[in-house]
Amino acid sequence: MLSKLTKYEWKACARACLPVYGAALIVALINRVLSGLQLEHTMGDVPMMIAAMMYFGVMVAVFVVTAVILVQRFYKSLLGDEGYLMFTLPATVGQHIWAKSIIALVMCVLSGVAAVLSVVILAAQSSLPQDIWNLFTDFFRVFRESQFGAVNGMFYMIEAFALCALCGLFGILFIYLCIALGHMAKKHRVAMAVIWYFILSTVVQIVASFLLFSNGATSLYQMMFSWVEHMPVAAGVHVGMLVLCIGAAIPTAACFLGTRYILQNKLNLE
Repeated sequence: MLSKLTKYEWKACARACLPVYGAALIVALINRVLSGLQLEHTMGDVPMMIAAMMYFGVMVAVFVVTAVILVQRFYKSLLGDEGYLMFTLPATVGQHIWAKSIIALVMCVLSGVAAVLSVVILAAQSSLPQDIWNLFTDFFRVFRESQFGAVNGMFYMIEAFALCALCGLFGILFIYLCIALGHMAKKHRVAMAVIWYFILSTVVQIVASFLLFSNGATSLYQMMFSWVEHMPVAAGVHVGMLVLCIGAAIPTAACFLGTRYILQNKLNLE
């Protein structure tokens, strides 16, 4: 059932987001073409200024639309009028949350890819396809040609992707938890969700600062350093990445469990 929910969620989000991502690439290509035409001799800087303003507006829209659509999909599908239909499906609450979270993460990645590709289009010096290909090959070469060997480089890449995915899921599920907490209020639910976001963000920052940067043995940084200082450098990096992944997985799981508990036991669709 999770695959069906994910497929449905992908169609709903892609319908709104992919055209904006495509527009960002098209506007970037227009800017590149105009920059090569040297129109300043005939029309001044007006075409370039208009194209640059369009590019800036579309790039803002890429991230704003992505954030709005993903929040809206969670709120309307599970906490709004559509919730009556969604919760009659033969799927668990956890599957609903995971479907939303997975597609939200995918759309966030695609928005980042669109932004990077648009910058590459603007900065390309010669052949655009070749420049894009070089970007990706250079990225993977950094890990493949690591001073600790190709195998370690491959694992570094996997660990880096896993850490980024966990951090992304934490950010998404954190927002979902705030929305779910805000929805427990009888009035002004959106405002309460925003208030919960600021409250929990402050708590997370305080806890993270205490655990990571406090002085003494309670600092995770000091504990991790004491574990890896006598290890080989390659092994120490792997251990450090593993600890970071676990550190990201714990609050991610807490946000998921909190959201699932509220939707299972405290949901009010009235």
